[in-house]
Formats: sequence, C-alpha cells, structure tokens
Amino acid sequence: MIVQRQLNVLEEELDEFRLALRQYMECACAQTGCLHVAVQRLAKESRFILYEFWEHNHVWKNHLQTNYSKSFQRGNVDFLETPELMTTMLVPAKQFVHLTWWDLFVGSFCVSW
Repeated sequence: MIVQRQLNVLEEELDEFRLALRQYMECACAQTGCLHVAVQRLAKESRFILYEFWEHNHVWKNHLQTNYSKSFQRGNVDFLETPELMTTMLVPAKQFVHLTWWDLFVGSFCVSW
C-alpha cells in the first residue's frame, strides 16, 4: 500500500512541524510492516509531500491507531493552513513468483535505458 499525504504548513509553524514530522517518520520507519517513508518539500513553499509504503492495508490501519500517529495528526491541526490531503493506493503483494511489487518498484528506478 502506498500513502501520499500533502501538508500545507503555516510559515510560523515550520520549525515545530519539522520536529513533529521527524519524530513521526522515525517511529513509522521503526514499525513492523513499514517498508519506507520519504518526504519532499516543494521549493519556495511550505508544502510537504509525505510518501509511506506499507506491506499491507491492515498494517497501515494499525499504524493509524498508534500513539505517535495520533499525536502527529493532532499536532497537524495547529500546524497546517488547510486540512491534510491523503490518498492511498493498494498494490498487489506479488507481481511475479519470486519478486514482490516493492522489488519491481525500486528496480524500475535502477534500470538504465
């Protein structure tokens, strides 16, 4: 499962938001079932895109119930200009007999044409 979160942060809350985001990412990455978490800040904006890759839908749903996830969500109420926009995409667990979708996804960036 891939989760994309768009976060438009208030300028005056950037430092506090970055601290909360760092703590959130460290906790999420340490959780069983989290494959990868990445963040991108759009240039010259206080807008962040957070990408989370989870083994299964139920693992992500369990993650949403953790204290650190709930704390991050509560903090975002104060940090964000607009409500967070979250999109999810389910992906198959296996594409081929010996390759997972993650192997294919990561490998697709390593192929030279």
